[in-house]
Amino acid sequence: MNEDQGFSTRCIHAGEAPDPTTGAHGVPLYQNVTYAFETYGQVEAMRSGERPHFTYSPRANPTVRCLEAKLANLEGTETAIALNSGMAAISGVLLTTLAGGGHIVASSHLYDQTRMFLTDELPRLGAFSTFVDVADPAAVRAAITPETRAIYAEPFSNPHLQVANLRQLAHIAHERELIVIVDNTFLSPALLRPAELGADLIIHSATKYLSGNGQVQGGVVSGPRRLIEPVRAQSLLLGSALSPFAAWMLLAGIHTLPLRMERHSQNAMRLATLLESHPAVERVNYPGLPAHPNHDTAAAMVGAGDTRFGGMISLSLAGGRPAFGPFLNALRLCTIAVSLGDCSTLVWPWPAGNLIRISTGLEDFDDLARDVSLALDACVPAAVAD
Repeated sequence: MNEDQGFSTRCIHAGEAPDPTTGAHGVPLYQNVTYAFETYGQVEAMRSGERPHFTYSPRANPTVRCLEAKLANLEGTETAIALNSGMAAISGVLLTTLAGGGHIVASSHLYDQTRMFLTDELPRLGAFSTFVDVADPAAVRAAITPETRAIYAEPFSNPHLQVANLRQLAHIAHERELIVIVDNTFLSPALLRPAELGADLIIHSATKYLSGNGQVQGGVVSGPRRLIEPVRAQSLLLGSALSPFAAWMLLAGIHTLPLRMERHSQNAMRLATLLESHPAVERVNYPGLPAHPNHDTAAAMVGAGDTRFGGMISLSLAGGRPAFGPFLNALRLCTIAVSLGDCSTLVWPWPAGNLIRISTGLEDFDDLARDVSLALDACVPAAVAD
């Protein structure tokens, strides 16, 4: 696949070709667990590296390999590995990066399970973390120690939508010979390709936007071969390989990724503007809004326009947590559910504090706006009383 071809073209064609045996258009689902050899000579040729050959699906599978080739192409990296969940990707990267101990500087705003892994699991293995505001370069530099091996960040953080300046982080990291690890789940390669800004390893929970349908679970790590191969070797030992069926579904989902991300972003920008002006809303977190404190940094990374800032919004209600019930219970079109990146709009109350996260879907905006507006109207009295 020509790297000069457009992103949408590569979403459809990269890593794929008609099946050489049957001519089937699109990657077949190779559900097989084991692969046969015709002779002992073929076995030896495979072991010596003279002739590649699939052997056992957890080690390598044709359908999964096509997905990995597609993701490496879209991210602009040397290679990629697909795993069975986003947390398998995150934990696999952290365990290999901090093998034998070491230190990582991490954003103070991260997905809660990533933070839990850093604080609860890694210390048992002799590794430790320092959490800082990655928007503050002085704080990042001050947190680096002789044991530091990496800087970890989310471009738009989950769930507060704080923005990390990836180019700046890469500069700080590389001047100290550290690697930059980026969880790009919220934006996908359709909106941001962190390797272009200097990131070394790019993680996705493929369950989210890469899938786009909420029906398949997976994770992906992209980067240089020298950093990916240790993750691949570890995944075999931990049993975290992606299933062929999941890879097959993800390949289909990625075909429409650019179109979906454009619509997600457009709907989210319009919804964030609506939320910003409603009396029941105290605060809206969306980097596409000019009022967002990191708007300029976000725009410098993803570009300007209503279709560049992704589909994720979080907000605080003027009525606080007492207003959560009236708001959520009044929703009819939107679904109260965890996860994100689905075609339908998902709304989730955070377990602590005054925060609600919205994963904006692909519905007609007028229908979405009507549903959210009526739900907000239902909790205005609570907001005023508070």
